[in-house]
Amino acid sequence: MYNEESNIENLINLAKNHVDSVIVCDDGSTDNTAKVAQKAGAIVISHKQNKGYGAAIISLFDYARENNADTMITLDGDGQHNPDQIPLLLNTITQHNVDVVIGSRFLNQNTESPGYRQRGIKIITSAANYGADLKVSDSQSGFRAYSKNAIDAIHPTEEGMSVSTEILFKISNKGLSLAEIPITISYDGDTSEHNPISHGISVLANTIKYVSIKHPLKFYGIPGITLIIVGIILGGIFLDAYLHQQTVFYGSLLGSVVMFLLGAILSVTSIILFSMANLIRDRY
Repeated sequence: MYNEESNIENLINLAKNHVDSVIVCDDGSTDNTAKVAQKAGAIVISHKQNKGYGAAIISLFDYARENNADTMITLDGDGQHNPDQIPLLLNTITQHNVDVVIGSRFLNQNTESPGYRQRGIKIITSAANYGADLKVSDSQSGFRAYSKNAIDAIHPTEEGMSVSTEILFKISNKGLSLAEIPITISYDGDTSEHNPISHGISVLANTIKYVSIKHPLKFYGIPGITLIIVGIILGGIFLDAYLHQQTVFYGSLLGSVVMFLLGAILSVTSIILFSMANLIRDRY
């Protein structure tokens, strides 16, 4: 968990009731977050400069692996997540023997999530589900529990907000088991420092990147073949007009060449990425 001074002490005190130790990643904050967290009894990991949400998650995974943690719970430090719901995630891991548990705001029918945020997250979640071959309702939830098996297997690399999506792809690639449980979210006040539009576009773009890596034949191959076919059809139109009517359709000729070349490039790209993805699949 990470955030600014105003929320951190309360979150630490609540979390201490449910876990053996509380780790706070102070991601280059300029206030007294680190001091407040230490005073409240938390172990603090400090970044000298602000690196991003994903960098904080990376540091937490590294710390959990280095200290041989049996379970790790992550939650955002902006006050949206309720630490008193930690037992819900822990119980799901132990009782159902799953590797990762996600707390979903959309499984709770009483969610107060703003409409624009719901729509944006659902678009990103749909793309993530398609790419990762999963079926989750809230791909961007930061309230998660990881078993020891998951902690050892997942090595995030994204330093930005798209780390949540990256982890889903790694869960899929590693064959880890996954469950979701309903949680409540508090949206009191403006808890986000990110512009929702730019934030959403950035996360969606990175989600599409992972989709293209995992399914290159579908993502690049199908459009490539389609363009090649269109190019051949336009070329046929050009040849038919030239041979039977002695008319030169420059538009058909140009369209044929452009479509065929683009299709060939996409098709070759899909084959190359498919081969590379299978060789280095563990990195994704």
